[in-house]
Amino acid sequence: MMHTNDQKLFYGDNGVGIVLIHGVTSGCAQMIPLARMLNDYGYSVHCVNIAGHGTYPQELLRTSWEDTIDKAWYDYDQMKAHYDKVYVGGMSMGGALGLALAARREDVDGVISVSTPMAMDPDCFVMAEYPEGQLYFHRDMAGKQGTARAYHIHYEDIAIRVFGELRNLMGYLNQEGVLEKVHCPTFIAQALDDQMADPSSGKQIFDRISSENKFLYEAQTAGHNMPMNEGRFGLIQSLVPWLDKMDGILK
Repeated sequence: MMHTNDQKLFYGDNGVGIVLIHGVTSGCAQMIPLARMLNDYGYSVHCVNIAGHGTYPQELLRTSWEDTIDKAWYDYDQMKAHYDKVYVGGMSMGGALGLALAARREDVDGVISVSTPMAMDPDCFVMAEYPEGQLYFHRDMAGKQGTARAYHIHYEDIAIRVFGELRNLMGYLNQEGVLEKVHCPTFIAQALDDQMADPSSGKQIFDRISSENKFLYEAQTAGHNMPMNEGRFGLIQSLVPWLDKMDGILK
């Protein structure tokens, strides 16, 4: 079964909300495996789309990195209207948006940052040089299997300009004084075999944020798509105890 990138809310019963945001070029279905696991522990989890994603490829031709922060801001406010405590974050660009939000807003209750890049692997498609005038990069779904086939759903023709907007977002987080404004509890997960985000990114984030309650989980072999592949089991085994320490509500 292949899912769609329709935003999905999993209702929990512990009174705490989580906004999960996917990675660049993908869609909110990418976060469903992790969302379901968190929901099993009582959390209400909303899998949302980054601005310009989950609709038509042409949307990315006119979506800026500031638009993506605005959309994350809106999604966080929607959850805060229903839950007293809300965490925000996600995978890769989604984690970066959670950190950007926490740097700009003092009311963010917590951040979950997974595979968030402070720099990208120079050989990955995001950093490639494309011919001048080329609008789209083709990345088909052929060959995907298992959870990737079911949940890693993306535009097959991806507007190249979105890669520049991701780099702009990383540039913002890398500015002196930005991550230092993050004071809320923050969970950071980074795979040391990540072939998209620089594997040192997690440690950089951990060292720079000002949070008193922060935790760095480093996995030896989980890849960039940790929340969606087999690495999610190790991730959840570290994330849930950390959340319980913050909330004290799990049984």
